[in-house]
Amino acid sequence: MLAYKVIASTNYGVCRYNQETVMFQADKDYEEAFWDIEVSFEKWEEDCYIFAPACVYNGNRYKKAVRPLGALMYYKSDMGKNAENLGAKSIPGLNKDGSGKIEVTAGDMATPCVGIFFKKAQKAFFVFTEQEIKGKNLGFCIRERNIQIQYPCNRESVYVCSYAQKETGEYWTKDFGVAVKKDEAISSKLLICTYDCKDLSAFYEIFFNIRKILMRDERAQNLYTDELLKIMENHFNEYNWSGQYYGTANKKQWQAGWCGPVASSYALYKLGDETTKARAIKTMDWLTSHIAPTSFFYGMIYDGVIEDDSFYQIQKRNGKADEGYLAMKDAHFIRKSGDVLLFLYKHFEVMPVKEKWVQSAKGCADAFVRLFEKYGTFGQFVNIETGEMQIGLSCAGASAIGGLVKSWEYFNNPVYLDVAKKAGDFYYENFISKGITCGGAGDILTVADSESSYGFVESYVLLYEATKEEKWLQYAKESVHLFSSWVMTYAYKFPEGCEFDRLKVNTVGSVFANVQNKHSAPGICTYSGDTLYRLYQHTGETEYLELIKDIVFFIPQCVSMPNRPIYDWYHKYGEIEGRLPNGRICERVNTSDWETQRYVGGVFNVGCWCETSLILTFAELKELVNN
Repeated sequence: MLAYKVIASTNYGVCRYNQETVMFQADKDYEEAFWDIEVSFEKWEEDCYIFAPACVYNGNRYKKAVRPLGALMYYKSDMGKNAENLGAKSIPGLNKDGSGKIEVTAGDMATPCVGIFFKKAQKAFFVFTEQEIKGKNLGFCIRERNIQIQYPCNRESVYVCSYAQKETGEYWTKDFGVAVKKDEAISSKLLICTYDCKDLSAFYEIFFNIRKILMRDERAQNLYTDELLKIMENHFNEYNWSGQYYGTANKKQWQAGWCGPVASSYALYKLGDETTKARAIKTMDWLTSHIAPTSFFYGMIYDGVIEDDSFYQIQKRNGKADEGYLAMKDAHFIRKSGDVLLFLYKHFEVMPVKEKWVQSAKGCADAFVRLFEKYGTFGQFVNIETGEMQIGLSCAGASAIGGLVKSWEYFNNPVYLDVAKKAGDFYYENFISKGITCGGAGDILTVADSESSYGFVESYVLLYEATKEEKWLQYAKESVHLFSSWVMTYAYKFPEGCEFDRLKVNTVGSVFANVQNKHSAPGICTYSGDTLYRLYQHTGETEYLELIKDIVFFIPQCVSMPNRPIYDWYHKYGEIEGRLPNGRICERVNTSDWETQRYVGGVFNVGCWCETSLILTFAELKELVNN
């Protein structure tokens, strides 16, 4: 038995908890009322694993650093193969010794839930709630030995980005209660579940199976049409074609991997007209003309000038460079080359292949082999010119495993498959089985993120398909269970009058980014999710099919269309004309107030990788979206 107590309390009337219902009744009129439920545990394990979907992984007990959000990078003292996990001090988390507290709201979570895995007792505990009462989100305060659920949120401090505060002029002072009348009764669902649980893999499998236990909202309708596909092709040709390559939303900026250009050229070639196909080929020519001495691909080129991935040069461009970042001169975010390697072979399947492209793939595969054989990991950042490891503790190389599998299939070199399998085992033992993956985004140091967890789904499915070894299928399933914790399970109730309220956006299937950038987004960065669909085909387990349907059917709601335009948050406040052009998708699905309350349910007018995820879905999940 897992012993715990549930105590309901309020200073504004009567609060009771009975089975699955929290009941509050006011004893008089109040402009602001609060009540709460506290769950306290009689036996506490200091090393228990504390979890909140898309928000808290192992209590967010990582080493803290004071760094400005939006300009995160490492100093010399942070660097090394075995450097500790590092994150911004401002992110809600417990201290490494378990002290402190976490204060968040339901809007910070993919589903309002807190889970705990008690390792010694081999028990899993979950408490699920609804999102809000009377238009205000519930709050969660997590401390050693207890969880407090607040009605509504009543934080002592709040995680808000400094740049958002500066831009809006909106500074958080306190959370406000709900107005109630005497004898007014308010009820809300709260469900507690406990299970026998042998390890974290079992913990996440349980969560995967019960994550919709309290709120079972239907997903969005299938909005994939030929008209939408044509709008997206036109959008890429107008806004992403630089004259030399398909780039990011800023035509001057090229990124190899991570945020989309290499993935988008494959999908555009597969789907587009002759002009689009020709431009996709030129994109490949550009890519394979910008290779470093290490045989990794240069990660960032701005206006024709090669830059590193350290943010120093980006800051320098903007006139505010932090000299501390010079320690990471020539830094290369290793995910970029991993993504390129994986997607090169997708191009080879649909394009007339040039020898230069083939040699670039072989060179990159060899570079990953050298890196792993020397360091036993792919790391997060390496020196692009020398191959020296700069930051090691990370899952940024998740996609490189799949890239090496495809290299083995293409070149028939057993070394590639051997390294892919060794890397697959290393990352499973050190990350997946420990319930946290990190480093999948290049701007979050090494806190938990969704992108790396899906990267392992991609690579483990490819390993299974290449070897037919059941181990890789099991690893793929466990990676999905972890990844699913980042996917929204319910239809969020947006503030009345915001853009997503006007559009009636259904958030089921939106994917949270990471514990630092606390927004969800349209799609998986930057994949279609086709390996998740193939996992369903390999196993016959319909839960995987339902998950990928949630994800891909969400995306089209966020496309600005001729008959359904989307306006940015400046337009809402009358500052500028803010209609997003046709085919544009912003990555923001803000249910959290991390960018201030003003930006909940709103977007800015900049395109992003989500547009690539959408066209990849058209290219790779035709069977799914056409049904």
